[in-house]
Amino acid sequence: MYNLIKGSLATYCCLCLLLILIDPAESGQLSTRFNVSFAQLDSCETYSVPNTGYGYRRFYMLRELSNNNRKAGERLHLKFYVLTAMDAHILLSVTNHPRPNDRVYEIVIGAGGNTFSAIRNAMGMRRVATNQEPNLVSLYDPTPIEIVQNQNGELFVYIPGFKKEPLLQFIDEAPLVINYLSFSSFGSNTARWFYDCGFDGYVKEETKTEKLLSHLNIQAENASMPANLSSISFHFQTRSLAYEQTSSLLQTRMHMMMHWRDSRLVWKPEDFGSLESFEHPDLRIWKPHMNVLNGALQSMGQVLQSYELMVYANGSITLYAQNLQLASWCVDSARNWPSERVTCDIELGLNGQEGQENVALIYDDQRKPIAPNEHVNTPSGWSFTQMSVVLVENDSQRRYNPKGMMQKMTGDVAIEFTLQRNRSFYMTVFYLPLIACQMFLILSFVLRSTRRSSLILIALLIAAWGLMYMTRYASPHYVPPMMTAYKVIMMTTTYCYILHICIIWLDLYPPRSKAPGWLVRVINSNVLRCILGLRFSDSTDYCDIQENPWHHMAKILNNLSSILVIITFAIVDITSGF
Repeated sequence: MYNLIKGSLATYCCLCLLLILIDPAESGQLSTRFNVSFAQLDSCETYSVPNTGYGYRRFYMLRELSNNNRKAGERLHLKFYVLTAMDAHILLSVTNHPRPNDRVYEIVIGAGGNTFSAIRNAMGMRRVATNQEPNLVSLYDPTPIEIVQNQNGELFVYIPGFKKEPLLQFIDEAPLVINYLSFSSFGSNTARWFYDCGFDGYVKEETKTEKLLSHLNIQAENASMPANLSSISFHFQTRSLAYEQTSSLLQTRMHMMMHWRDSRLVWKPEDFGSLESFEHPDLRIWKPHMNVLNGALQSMGQVLQSYELMVYANGSITLYAQNLQLASWCVDSARNWPSERVTCDIELGLNGQEGQENVALIYDDQRKPIAPNEHVNTPSGWSFTQMSVVLVENDSQRRYNPKGMMQKMTGDVAIEFTLQRNRSFYMTVFYLPLIACQMFLILSFVLRSTRRSSLILIALLIAAWGLMYMTRYASPHYVPPMMTAYKVIMMTTTYCYILHICIIWLDLYPPRSKAPGWLVRVINSNVLRCILGLRFSDSTDYCDIQENPWHHMAKILNNLSSILVIITFAIVDITSGF
Protein backbone atom coordinates (compact mmCIF):
# COMPACT_ATOMS: atom_id res chain seq x y z
CA MET A 1 0.00 0.00 0.00
CA TYR A 2 2.85 2.32 0.88
CA ASN A 3 4.54 1.63 -2.46
CA LEU A 4 1.29 2.34 -4.34
CA ILE A 5 0.90 5.74 -2.68
CA LYS A 6 4.52 6.54 -3.32
CA GLY A 7 4.19 5.65 -7.00
CA SER A 8 1.07 7.82 -7.40
CA LEU A 9 2.82 10.83 -5.86
CA ALA A 10 5.77 10.40 -8.19
CA THR A 11 3.48 10.27 -11.24
CA TYR A 12 1.65 13.42 -10.11
CA CYS A 13 4.92 15.30 -9.61
CA CYS A 14 6.08 14.35 -13.12
CA LEU A 15 2.86 15.64 -14.66
CA CYS A 16 3.13 18.95 -12.80
CA LEU A 17 6.73 19.33 -13.92
CA LEU A 18 5.74 18.65 -17.53
CA LEU A 19 3.00 21.32 -17.40
CA ILE A 20 5.45 23.86 -15.97
CA LEU A 21 7.97 23.18 -18.71
CA ILE A 22 5.40 23.74 -21.51
CA ASP A 23 5.54 27.32 -22.86
CA PRO A 24 2.11 28.96 -22.41
CA ALA A 25 2.56 30.69 -25.76
CA GLU A 26 2.92 27.28 -27.38
CA SER A 27 -0.03 25.74 -25.55
CA GLY A 28 -2.50 27.55 -27.87
CA GLN A 29 -0.67 26.12 -30.90
CA LEU A 30 -0.94 22.42 -30.10
CA SER A 31 -1.36 20.38 -33.25
CA THR A 32 -4.81 19.56 -34.50
CA ARG A 33 -5.88 17.19 -37.23
CA PHE A 34 -4.87 19.59 -40.01
CA ASN A 35 -2.20 21.49 -38.03
CA VAL A 36 -4.42 24.58 -37.55
CA SER A 37 -4.71 26.00 -34.03
CA PHE A 38 -7.43 28.21 -32.64
CA ALA A 39 -4.79 30.78 -31.68
CA GLN A 40 -3.97 31.20 -35.36
CA LEU A 41 -7.63 31.69 -36.22
CA ASP A 42 -7.74 34.78 -33.98
CA SER A 43 -6.21 36.71 -36.88
CA CYS A 44 -9.11 35.81 -39.23
CA GLU A 45 -12.39 37.46 -40.09
CA THR A 46 -15.31 35.25 -39.12
CA TYR A 47 -18.83 34.58 -40.33
CA SER A 48 -21.31 32.38 -38.45
CA VAL A 49 -24.10 30.53 -40.25
CA PRO A 50 -27.15 29.99 -37.98
CA ASN A 51 -29.31 26.89 -38.05
CA THR A 52 -31.84 28.48 -40.42
CA GLY A 53 -31.44 25.99 -43.24
CA TYR A 54 -29.87 26.11 -46.65
CA GLY A 55 -29.45 29.56 -48.14
CA TYR A 56 -26.82 32.16 -49.05
CA ARG A 57 -27.52 35.39 -47.21
CA ARG A 58 -24.25 37.31 -47.25
CA PHE A 59 -22.01 37.81 -50.29
CA TYR A 60 -18.41 39.02 -50.42
CA MET A 61 -16.77 40.66 -53.41
CA LEU A 62 -13.54 38.87 -54.29
CA ARG A 63 -11.70 42.11 -54.99
CA GLU A 64 -12.39 43.22 -51.41
CA LEU A 65 -10.97 40.05 -49.82
CA SER A 66 -7.39 40.14 -48.55
CA ASN A 67 -6.54 36.47 -49.09
CA ASN A 68 -7.22 36.18 -52.81
CA ASN A 69 -3.57 35.28 -53.35
CA ARG A 70 -3.55 34.79 -57.12
CA LYS A 71 -0.40 33.50 -58.72
CA ALA A 72 0.67 33.46 -62.36
CA GLY A 73 -1.89 31.67 -64.50
CA GLU A 74 -4.61 31.77 -61.82
CA ARG A 75 -7.97 33.52 -61.78
CA LEU A 76 -8.49 33.08 -58.05
CA HIS A 77 -6.75 31.45 -55.11
CA LEU A 78 -8.73 31.41 -51.88
CA LYS A 79 -8.28 29.75 -48.51
CA PHE A 80 -10.81 29.31 -45.70
CA TYR A 81 -11.31 27.41 -42.47
CA VAL A 82 -14.57 25.98 -41.20
CA LEU A 83 -16.00 24.45 -38.03
CA THR A 84 -19.15 22.40 -38.68
CA ALA A 85 -20.47 18.90 -38.24
CA MET A 86 -21.31 18.43 -41.94
CA ASP A 87 -22.42 20.17 -45.15
CA ALA A 88 -19.94 23.04 -45.45
CA HIS A 89 -21.18 24.99 -48.51
CA ILE A 90 -19.13 27.51 -50.52
CA LEU A 91 -20.74 29.41 -53.40
CA LEU A 92 -18.70 31.10 -56.16
CA SER A 93 -20.95 33.17 -58.43
CA VAL A 94 -20.92 35.90 -61.04
CA THR A 95 -23.61 37.98 -59.28
CA ASN A 96 -24.69 38.51 -55.70
CA HIS A 97 -28.28 37.56 -56.56
CA PRO A 98 -27.97 34.18 -58.30
CA ARG A 99 -31.18 32.50 -59.43
CA PRO A 100 -31.83 28.78 -58.86
CA ASN A 101 -30.89 27.76 -62.42
CA ASP A 102 -27.94 30.12 -62.89
CA ARG A 103 -24.51 28.63 -63.52
CA VAL A 104 -22.35 28.83 -60.40
CA TYR A 105 -19.67 26.81 -58.63
CA GLU A 106 -21.03 25.29 -55.42
CA ILE A 107 -18.51 23.35 -53.35
CA VAL A 108 -19.79 21.10 -50.55
CA ILE A 109 -17.36 19.52 -48.08
CA GLY A 110 -18.79 16.80 -45.82
CA ALA A 111 -22.06 16.34 -47.66
CA GLY A 112 -24.42 13.42 -46.99
CA GLY A 113 -23.76 13.37 -43.24
CA ASN A 114 -20.03 14.04 -43.69
CA THR A 115 -19.57 11.08 -46.05
CA PHE A 116 -18.58 12.71 -49.36
CA SER A 117 -17.70 16.02 -51.03
CA ALA A 118 -18.81 17.47 -54.35
CA ILE A 119 -18.72 20.34 -56.85
CA ARG A 120 -21.98 21.48 -58.45
CA ASN A 121 -22.52 23.99 -61.24
CA ALA A 122 -25.96 25.05 -59.95
CA MET A 123 -27.24 25.70 -56.46
CA GLY A 124 -28.27 22.36 -54.95
CA MET A 125 -28.08 20.35 -58.20
CA ARG A 126 -26.04 19.28 -61.23
CA ARG A 127 -23.09 17.57 -59.53
CA VAL A 128 -19.95 17.62 -61.72
CA ALA A 129 -17.29 16.21 -59.35
CA THR A 130 -17.44 13.89 -56.32
CA ASN A 131 -15.03 12.52 -53.71
CA GLN A 132 -16.06 9.77 -51.24
CA GLU A 133 -13.57 10.66 -48.46
CA PRO A 134 -15.58 10.76 -45.18
CA ASN A 135 -15.24 12.81 -41.98
CA LEU A 136 -13.45 15.81 -43.49
CA VAL A 137 -15.17 18.43 -41.33
CA SER A 138 -15.63 18.66 -37.57
CA LEU A 139 -17.15 20.90 -34.94
CA TYR A 140 -13.92 20.79 -32.90
CA ASP A 141 -11.08 20.81 -35.44
CA PRO A 142 -10.94 23.58 -38.06
CA THR A 143 -10.80 22.20 -41.60
CA PRO A 144 -8.75 24.21 -44.14
CA ILE A 145 -10.21 24.54 -47.62
CA GLU A 146 -8.18 25.92 -50.51
CA ILE A 147 -9.79 26.77 -53.88
CA VAL A 148 -7.83 27.48 -57.06
CA GLN A 149 -9.16 28.39 -60.53
CA ASN A 150 -6.63 28.71 -63.31
CA GLN A 151 -6.87 30.55 -66.61
CA ASN A 152 -7.84 27.35 -68.44
CA GLY A 153 -11.08 27.06 -66.47
CA GLU A 154 -9.88 24.22 -64.20
CA LEU A 155 -11.24 24.39 -60.66
CA PHE A 156 -9.31 22.62 -57.86
CA VAL A 157 -10.34 22.11 -54.24
CA TYR A 158 -7.62 21.15 -51.72
CA ILE A 159 -7.70 20.15 -48.06
CA PRO A 160 -4.18 21.22 -46.88
CA GLY A 161 -2.75 18.73 -44.41
CA PHE A 162 -4.96 15.90 -45.72
CA LYS A 163 -3.19 15.17 -48.99
CA LYS A 164 -1.24 17.07 -51.62
CA GLU A 165 -3.49 16.06 -54.52
CA PRO A 166 -6.73 17.96 -55.11
CA LEU A 167 -9.75 16.63 -53.26
CA LEU A 168 -12.02 17.76 -56.12
CA GLN A 169 -11.32 18.82 -59.68
CA PHE A 170 -13.59 20.18 -62.42
CA ILE A 171 -12.75 21.41 -65.92
CA ASP A 172 -15.28 23.93 -67.20
CA GLU A 173 -15.32 24.41 -70.98
CA ALA A 174 -16.99 27.81 -70.47
CA PRO A 175 -15.39 29.02 -67.23
CA LEU A 176 -17.20 31.59 -65.14
CA VAL A 177 -15.70 34.91 -64.13
CA ILE A 178 -16.19 34.76 -60.37
CA ASN A 179 -17.01 38.03 -58.63
CA TYR A 180 -18.76 36.98 -55.42
CA LEU A 181 -18.33 34.46 -52.63
CA SER A 182 -20.81 33.23 -50.01
CA PHE A 183 -20.98 30.61 -47.23
CA SER A 184 -23.81 28.41 -46.02
CA SER A 185 -24.72 25.16 -44.29
CA PHE A 186 -27.64 22.74 -44.57
CA GLY A 187 -30.62 21.80 -42.43
CA SER A 188 -30.22 22.53 -38.73
CA ASN A 189 -26.41 22.51 -38.85
CA THR A 190 -24.50 25.57 -37.77
CA ALA A 191 -21.15 26.56 -39.25
CA ARG A 192 -18.42 29.03 -38.41
CA TRP A 193 -16.24 30.23 -41.27
CA PHE A 194 -12.83 31.91 -41.05
CA TYR A 195 -11.42 33.98 -43.93
CA ASP A 196 -8.83 36.72 -44.57
CA CYS A 197 -6.48 35.07 -42.07
CA GLY A 198 -3.31 36.98 -41.26
CA PHE A 199 -1.18 33.89 -40.60
CA ASP A 200 -1.68 32.82 -44.25
CA GLY A 201 0.48 35.78 -45.26
CA TYR A 202 -2.19 37.31 -47.51
CA VAL A 203 -2.79 40.56 -45.59
CA LYS A 204 -2.91 43.59 -47.87
CA GLU A 205 -1.21 46.85 -47.16
CA GLU A 206 -3.64 49.51 -45.92
CA THR A 207 -4.80 51.66 -48.82
CA LYS A 208 -5.16 55.45 -48.87
CA THR A 209 -8.92 55.04 -48.67
CA GLU A 210 -8.65 52.82 -45.58
CA LYS A 211 -6.22 55.26 -43.97
CA LEU A 212 -8.59 58.17 -44.59
CA LEU A 213 -11.54 56.18 -43.22
CA SER A 214 -9.61 55.41 -40.05
CA HIS A 215 -8.52 59.05 -39.76
CA LEU A 216 -12.07 60.41 -40.08
CA ASN A 217 -13.57 57.90 -37.66
CA ILE A 218 -10.98 58.85 -35.05
CA GLN A 219 -11.42 62.58 -35.56
CA ALA A 220 -15.23 62.24 -35.36
CA GLU A 221 -14.85 61.36 -31.65
CA ASN A 222 -17.43 58.56 -31.51
CA ALA A 223 -19.82 60.38 -33.83
CA SER A 224 -20.29 63.24 -31.38
CA MET A 225 -21.97 66.47 -32.44
CA PRO A 226 -19.62 69.16 -33.83
CA ALA A 227 -19.00 72.08 -31.52
CA ASN A 228 -20.73 75.39 -32.34
CA LEU A 229 -23.01 73.75 -34.93
CA SER A 230 -26.11 75.93 -34.89
CA SER A 231 -27.75 75.32 -38.26
CA ILE A 232 -27.95 72.93 -41.20
CA SER A 233 -28.96 74.06 -44.67
CA PHE A 234 -31.15 71.86 -46.80
CA HIS A 235 -32.88 71.83 -50.17
CA PHE A 236 -35.08 69.27 -51.84
CA GLN A 237 -36.88 68.19 -54.98
CA THR A 238 -40.46 67.02 -54.68
CA ARG A 239 -41.09 63.93 -56.76
CA SER A 240 -44.68 62.98 -55.92
CA LEU A 241 -47.62 64.08 -53.78
CA ALA A 242 -50.64 61.97 -52.92
CA TYR A 243 -53.43 63.30 -50.73
CA GLU A 244 -55.97 60.92 -49.22
CA GLN A 245 -58.87 63.06 -48.09
CA THR A 246 -60.82 60.28 -46.39
CA SER A 247 -57.92 59.50 -44.04
CA SER A 248 -56.56 63.11 -43.91
CA LEU A 249 -53.14 61.85 -44.98
CA LEU A 250 -50.51 63.46 -47.22
CA GLN A 251 -47.94 61.09 -48.76
CA THR A 252 -44.81 62.85 -50.08
CA ARG A 253 -41.76 61.50 -51.88
CA MET A 254 -38.75 63.77 -52.36
CA HIS A 255 -34.99 63.94 -52.84
CA MET A 256 -33.37 65.91 -49.99
CA MET A 257 -29.84 67.17 -49.46
CA MET A 258 -28.47 68.55 -46.18
CA HIS A 259 -25.21 70.46 -45.72
CA TRP A 260 -23.15 71.30 -42.62
CA ARG A 261 -19.51 71.59 -41.60
CA ASP A 262 -17.38 69.76 -39.05
CA SER A 263 -13.95 71.35 -38.59
CA ARG A 264 -12.60 68.13 -37.04
CA LEU A 265 -12.87 66.30 -40.37
CA VAL A 266 -10.46 68.49 -42.36
CA TRP A 267 -7.62 66.69 -44.16
CA LYS A 268 -4.88 67.45 -46.65
CA PRO A 269 -5.65 65.73 -49.98
CA GLU A 270 -1.95 65.22 -50.77
CA ASP A 271 -1.66 62.99 -47.66
CA PHE A 272 -4.37 60.64 -48.86
CA GLY A 273 -3.81 60.09 -52.54
CA SER A 274 -5.26 63.49 -53.63
CA LEU A 275 -8.75 62.57 -52.37
CA GLU A 276 -10.86 65.74 -52.35
CA SER A 277 -14.06 63.99 -51.25
CA PHE A 278 -14.82 60.72 -49.50
CA GLU A 279 -17.75 58.39 -48.93
CA HIS A 280 -17.78 54.96 -47.32
CA PRO A 281 -20.46 52.76 -45.70
CA ASP A 282 -18.30 52.36 -42.57
CA LEU A 283 -17.97 56.11 -42.03
CA ARG A 284 -18.92 56.81 -38.39
CA ILE A 285 -19.47 60.55 -37.99
CA TRP A 286 -22.26 62.67 -36.52
CA LYS A 287 -25.43 62.81 -38.59
CA PRO A 288 -28.57 64.84 -37.94
CA HIS A 289 -31.64 63.14 -36.47
CA MET A 290 -34.62 64.64 -38.27
CA ASN A 291 -38.24 64.13 -37.23
CA VAL A 292 -41.53 64.93 -38.95
CA LEU A 293 -43.34 66.74 -36.15
CA ASN A 294 -46.78 66.11 -37.64
CA GLY A 295 -45.73 62.72 -39.00
CA ALA A 296 -48.06 59.80 -39.49
CA LEU A 297 -47.61 56.05 -39.92
CA GLN A 298 -43.98 55.25 -40.80
CA SER A 299 -42.89 58.90 -40.47
CA MET A 300 -43.25 59.01 -36.71
CA GLY A 301 -39.75 59.33 -35.28
CA GLN A 302 -36.41 59.41 -37.10
CA VAL A 303 -37.01 59.56 -40.87
CA LEU A 304 -33.43 59.58 -42.22
CA GLN A 305 -32.92 55.84 -42.53
CA SER A 306 -31.34 55.41 -45.97
CA TYR A 307 -28.96 58.04 -47.34
CA GLU A 308 -25.56 58.72 -48.87
CA LEU A 309 -22.92 60.65 -46.93
CA MET A 310 -20.13 62.64 -48.58
CA VAL A 311 -17.28 64.34 -46.66
CA TYR A 312 -15.05 66.95 -48.31
CA ALA A 313 -11.47 67.87 -47.52
CA ASN A 314 -12.49 71.28 -46.07
CA GLY A 315 -14.77 69.60 -43.51
CA SER A 316 -18.01 70.16 -45.39
CA ILE A 317 -20.49 67.29 -45.25
CA THR A 318 -23.38 66.53 -47.59
CA LEU A 319 -26.16 64.08 -46.79
CA TYR A 320 -28.28 62.96 -49.74
CA ALA A 321 -31.53 61.12 -49.04
CA GLN A 322 -33.00 59.80 -52.28
CA ASN A 323 -36.71 58.98 -52.53
CA LEU A 324 -37.38 60.06 -48.96
CA GLN A 325 -40.98 59.08 -48.21
CA LEU A 326 -42.82 61.16 -45.63
CA ALA A 327 -46.39 60.91 -44.36
CA SER A 328 -48.13 63.72 -42.45
CA TRP A 329 -51.62 64.55 -41.25
CA CYS A 330 -53.60 67.13 -43.23
CA VAL A 331 -57.25 67.81 -42.43
CA ASP A 332 -59.49 69.36 -45.10
CA SER A 333 -62.00 71.57 -43.28
CA ALA A 334 -63.69 72.91 -46.46
CA ARG A 335 -67.12 71.59 -47.44
CA ASN A 336 -67.16 72.28 -51.15
CA TRP A 337 -66.35 69.00 -52.90
CA PRO A 338 -65.15 68.77 -55.67
CA SER A 339 -63.74 72.33 -55.57
CA GLU A 340 -61.46 71.95 -52.53
CA ARG A 341 -58.18 73.82 -52.22
CA VAL A 342 -56.11 72.76 -49.21
CA THR A 343 -52.69 73.68 -47.83
CA CYS A 344 -50.85 70.74 -46.26
CA ASP A 345 -47.50 71.06 -44.52
CA ILE A 346 -44.65 68.83 -43.40
CA GLU A 347 -43.10 70.14 -40.19
CA LEU A 348 -39.43 69.18 -39.88
CA GLY A 349 -37.23 69.49 -36.82
CA LEU A 350 -33.79 68.30 -35.69
CA ASN A 351 -33.08 66.68 -32.34
CA GLY A 352 -30.02 68.19 -30.69
CA GLN A 353 -27.95 66.72 -27.92
CA GLU A 354 -29.08 67.08 -24.34
CA GLY A 355 -28.20 70.42 -22.80
CA GLN A 356 -27.71 72.15 -26.18
CA GLU A 357 -29.92 74.40 -28.25
CA ASN A 358 -31.85 73.02 -31.19
CA VAL A 359 -30.01 72.88 -34.49
CA ALA A 360 -31.93 75.10 -36.92
CA LEU A 361 -32.94 74.04 -40.41
CA ILE A 362 -32.31 76.70 -43.07
CA TYR A 363 -33.87 76.30 -46.51
CA ASP A 364 -31.35 77.08 -49.25
CA ASP A 365 -33.23 77.43 -52.54
CA GLN A 366 -30.07 78.45 -54.45
CA ARG A 367 -28.41 75.06 -54.28
CA LYS A 368 -28.03 72.99 -57.43
CA PRO A 369 -28.60 70.51 -59.06
CA ILE A 370 -31.76 69.76 -57.08
CA ALA A 371 -34.48 72.31 -57.85
CA PRO A 372 -37.80 72.25 -56.00
CA ASN A 373 -41.12 71.09 -57.44
CA GLU A 374 -39.88 69.99 -60.86
CA HIS A 375 -42.03 67.30 -62.53
CA VAL A 376 -44.13 66.66 -59.43
CA ASN A 377 -46.17 63.52 -59.90
CA THR A 378 -49.62 63.59 -58.29
CA PRO A 379 -51.07 60.07 -58.45
CA SER A 380 -54.21 61.06 -56.52
CA GLY A 381 -57.07 63.22 -57.82
CA TRP A 382 -55.30 66.42 -56.74
CA SER A 383 -53.03 68.84 -58.60
CA PHE A 384 -50.02 70.61 -57.13
CA THR A 385 -50.24 74.40 -57.43
CA GLN A 386 -47.76 76.00 -55.00
CA MET A 387 -44.93 75.22 -52.58
CA SER A 388 -43.31 77.32 -49.84
CA VAL A 389 -41.00 76.85 -46.86
CA VAL A 390 -41.78 78.81 -43.69
CA LEU A 391 -40.32 78.93 -40.20
CA VAL A 392 -42.26 77.69 -37.22
CA GLU A 393 -41.78 80.76 -35.01
CA ASN A 394 -44.76 80.54 -32.71
CA ASP A 395 -43.32 80.69 -29.18
CA SER A 396 -46.49 79.17 -27.77
CA GLN A 397 -45.89 75.91 -29.65
CA ARG A 398 -43.85 73.14 -28.08
CA ARG A 399 -42.72 69.69 -29.07
CA TYR A 400 -41.26 66.68 -27.31
CA ASN A 401 -37.60 65.74 -27.67
CA PRO A 402 -36.43 62.08 -27.61
CA LYS A 403 -36.10 62.34 -23.81
CA GLY A 404 -39.80 63.15 -23.52
CA MET A 405 -39.19 66.77 -22.47
CA MET A 406 -41.00 69.79 -23.89
CA GLN A 407 -38.93 72.24 -25.91
CA LYS A 408 -39.50 75.21 -28.20
CA MET A 409 -39.86 74.76 -31.93
CA THR A 410 -37.27 77.42 -32.70
CA GLY A 411 -35.36 76.46 -35.83
CA ASP A 412 -38.04 74.08 -37.11
CA VAL A 413 -39.47 74.60 -40.58
CA ALA A 414 -42.66 73.68 -42.39
CA ILE A 415 -42.81 72.77 -46.09
CA GLU A 416 -46.23 73.87 -47.29
CA PHE A 417 -47.91 72.38 -50.35
CA THR A 418 -51.06 73.89 -51.84
CA LEU A 419 -53.20 71.24 -53.51
CA GLN A 420 -56.36 71.59 -55.53
CA ARG A 421 -58.73 68.87 -56.59
CA ASN A 422 -59.08 68.31 -60.33
CA ARG A 423 -62.53 69.90 -60.42
CA SER A 424 -63.05 69.75 -64.18
CA PHE A 425 -62.74 65.96 -64.17
CA TYR A 426 -65.37 65.45 -61.49
CA MET A 427 -67.64 68.07 -63.01
CA THR A 428 -67.52 66.20 -66.31
CA VAL A 429 -68.02 62.77 -64.78
CA PHE A 430 -70.87 63.68 -62.43
CA TYR A 431 -72.61 66.72 -63.91
CA LEU A 432 -73.17 65.33 -67.40
CA PRO A 433 -75.26 62.39 -66.05
CA LEU A 434 -77.10 64.92 -63.87
CA ILE A 435 -77.97 67.11 -66.87
CA ALA A 436 -78.97 64.00 -68.85
CA CYS A 437 -81.39 63.01 -66.08
CA GLN A 438 -82.91 66.50 -66.07
CA MET A 439 -83.39 66.43 -69.85
CA PHE A 440 -84.99 62.97 -69.75
CA LEU A 441 -87.41 64.02 -67.02
CA ILE A 442 -88.42 67.25 -68.78
CA LEU A 443 -88.85 65.36 -72.05
CA SER A 444 -91.04 62.78 -70.32
CA PHE A 445 -93.79 65.41 -69.78
CA VAL A 446 -94.51 65.57 -73.52
CA LEU A 447 -94.64 61.79 -74.00
CA ARG A 448 -97.24 59.25 -73.08
CA SER A 449 -97.56 55.58 -72.26
CA THR A 450 -94.50 53.31 -72.12
CA ARG A 451 -92.11 55.83 -73.68
CA ARG A 452 -92.68 58.17 -70.77
CA SER A 453 -92.18 55.48 -68.14
CA SER A 454 -89.02 54.29 -69.94
CA LEU A 455 -87.43 57.75 -69.82
CA ILE A 456 -88.30 58.10 -66.15
CA LEU A 457 -86.77 54.70 -65.30
CA ILE A 458 -83.62 55.50 -67.31
CA ALA A 459 -83.23 58.77 -65.39
CA LEU A 460 -83.73 56.89 -62.10
CA LEU A 461 -81.03 54.33 -62.95
CA ILE A 462 -78.53 57.00 -64.06
CA ALA A 463 -79.12 59.00 -60.87
CA ALA A 464 -78.72 55.89 -58.69
CA TRP A 465 -75.48 54.92 -60.50
CA GLY A 466 -74.06 58.43 -60.14
CA LEU A 467 -74.93 58.57 -56.45
CA MET A 468 -73.31 55.23 -55.70
CA TYR A 469 -70.22 56.09 -57.76
CA MET A 470 -69.92 59.42 -55.98
CA THR A 471 -69.50 57.71 -52.61
CA ARG A 472 -66.10 56.41 -53.80
CA TYR A 473 -64.71 59.94 -54.20
CA ALA A 474 -66.72 62.38 -52.09
CA SER A 475 -65.82 63.02 -48.46
CA PRO A 476 -67.96 60.99 -46.05
CA HIS A 477 -67.74 63.70 -43.37
CA TYR A 478 -70.43 65.86 -44.94
CA VAL A 479 -72.97 65.89 -47.78
CA PRO A 480 -71.53 67.78 -50.78
CA PRO A 481 -73.87 70.04 -52.83
CA MET A 482 -73.51 67.73 -55.84
CA MET A 483 -74.71 64.77 -53.78
CA THR A 484 -77.69 66.86 -52.67
CA ALA A 485 -78.42 67.55 -56.34
CA TYR A 486 -78.46 63.83 -57.10
CA LYS A 487 -80.71 63.30 -54.10
CA VAL A 488 -83.17 65.90 -55.44
CA ILE A 489 -83.04 64.29 -58.90
CA MET A 490 -83.93 60.90 -57.45
CA MET A 491 -86.81 62.38 -55.44
CA THR A 492 -88.05 64.22 -58.53
CA THR A 493 -87.79 61.05 -60.61
CA THR A 494 -89.86 59.19 -58.05
CA TYR A 495 -92.46 61.95 -58.09
CA CYS A 496 -92.59 61.90 -61.92
CA TYR A 497 -93.19 58.16 -61.96
CA ILE A 498 -95.99 58.45 -59.42
CA LEU A 499 -97.45 61.34 -61.46
CA HIS A 500 -97.29 59.16 -64.58
CA ILE A 501 -99.31 56.47 -62.81
CA CYS A 502 -101.86 59.06 -61.65
CA ILE A 503 -102.26 60.48 -65.18
CA ILE A 504 -102.85 57.00 -66.60
CA TRP A 505 -105.44 56.41 -63.89
CA LEU A 506 -107.23 59.71 -64.61
CA ASP A 507 -107.17 59.08 -68.37
CA LEU A 508 -108.12 55.43 -68.51
CA TYR A 509 -109.88 54.72 -65.24
CA PRO A 510 -111.35 58.04 -64.03
CA PRO A 511 -113.57 58.20 -60.94
CA ARG A 512 -117.25 57.54 -61.61
CA SER A 513 -118.35 60.22 -59.19
CA LYS A 514 -119.08 63.71 -60.48
CA ALA A 515 -116.29 66.28 -60.07
CA PRO A 516 -116.87 69.06 -57.50
CA GLY A 517 -117.94 72.44 -58.81
CA TRP A 518 -114.86 74.28 -57.60
CA LEU A 519 -112.64 71.79 -59.50
CA VAL A 520 -114.55 72.45 -62.71
CA ARG A 521 -114.21 76.20 -62.20
CA VAL A 522 -110.45 75.82 -61.70
CA ILE A 523 -110.12 73.76 -64.85
CA ASN A 524 -112.05 76.40 -66.83
CA SER A 525 -109.93 79.28 -65.44
CA ASN A 526 -108.34 81.10 -68.38
CA VAL A 527 -105.59 82.56 -66.17
CA LEU A 528 -104.52 79.12 -65.02
CA ARG A 529 -104.70 77.69 -68.52
CA CYS A 530 -102.56 80.59 -69.80
CA ILE A 531 -99.91 80.00 -67.14
CA LEU A 532 -99.87 76.27 -67.85
CA GLY A 533 -99.68 76.74 -71.60
CA LEU A 534 -103.16 75.37 -72.35
CA ARG A 535 -105.48 76.96 -74.86
CA PHE A 536 -108.49 78.81 -73.59
CA SER A 537 -111.64 76.73 -73.26
CA ASP A 538 -114.36 77.46 -75.79
CA SER A 539 -117.93 76.20 -75.77
CA THR A 540 -116.91 72.78 -77.04
CA ASP A 541 -114.17 72.45 -74.39
CA TYR A 542 -116.52 73.76 -71.72
CA CYS A 543 -119.04 71.04 -72.49
CA ASP A 544 -116.29 68.42 -72.59
CA ILE A 545 -114.98 69.59 -69.23
CA GLN A 546 -118.45 69.32 -67.74
CA GLU A 547 -118.80 65.75 -69.00
CA ASN A 548 -115.20 64.50 -68.52
CA PRO A 549 -113.28 66.81 -66.11
CA TRP A 550 -110.72 64.16 -65.03
CA HIS A 551 -109.00 64.04 -68.41
CA HIS A 552 -108.47 67.83 -68.34
CA MET A 553 -107.38 67.53 -64.72
CA ALA A 554 -104.60 65.15 -65.84
CA LYS A 555 -103.41 67.74 -68.40
CA ILE A 556 -103.30 70.46 -65.74
CA LEU A 557 -101.35 68.21 -63.33
CA ASN A 558 -98.90 67.30 -66.10
CA ASN A 559 -98.21 70.89 -67.15
CA LEU A 560 -98.11 72.23 -63.60
CA SER A 561 -95.66 69.50 -62.55
CA SER A 562 -93.41 70.21 -65.55
CA ILE A 563 -93.13 73.89 -64.54
CA LEU A 564 -92.35 72.97 -60.92
CA VAL A 565 -89.75 70.41 -62.00
CA ILE A 566 -88.02 72.94 -64.31
CA ILE A 567 -87.87 75.48 -61.47
CA THR A 568 -86.50 72.82 -59.11
CA PHE A 569 -83.78 71.85 -61.59
CA ALA A 570 -82.76 75.50 -62.04
CA ILE A 571 -82.41 75.93 -58.27
CA VAL A 572 -80.41 72.69 -58.01
CA ASP A 573 -78.02 73.72 -60.79
CA ILE A 574 -77.39 77.11 -59.19
CA THR A 575 -76.88 75.86 -55.62
CA SER A 576 -74.64 72.93 -56.62
CA GLY A 577 -72.17 75.23 -58.39
CA PHE A 578 -72.74 74.05 -61.95
